[in-house]
Amino acid sequence: MGKAVDLSEFDRGQIVMARRVGTSITETARLVGCSQSAVVSIYAQRINDGDTSSRRQGVGRPRIIKTKGRRRLSRLVKQNRRQTVAQLTAQYIAGPSANLSERTVQRTLLDMGLCSRRPTRVPLLTEHHRQLRLQWAREHGDWTMDE
Repeated sequence: MGKAVDLSEFDRGQIVMARRVGTSITETARLVGCSQSAVVSIYAQRINDGDTSSRRQGVGRPRIIKTKGRRRLSRLVKQNRRQTVAQLTAQYIAGPSANLSERTVQRTLLDMGLCSRRPTRVPLLTEHHRQLRLQWAREHGDWTMDE
């Protein structure tokens, strides 16, 4: 099971103040909505270091395509919306950037909300269809809600 989300600075301040006032560990944990061990560690951190801020860094591997690269990729997509991911990857690599895979470009595009779609093909109405629809409309033009 993964780690829980860090407590906000406000919650950390609430823990410190509640413990200073004399609230028990259990009551403080219930007040803030965290575990008792979190209350103990945050309060001890405040007593020892004088600081309760979180030192936890961002987790996971750093992104290959940073925000500037995402903007560039979105510009490439807008230039020609019919390009494939392979073509976009080739164009992206041609510029001043590191090598990356098509899968990375595809994942980034999906993350940006740009997904591929095919327009649906619908058969066009023929002249015969139009005549039949007009005939039906004329026959049923005097219908009321009761019928």
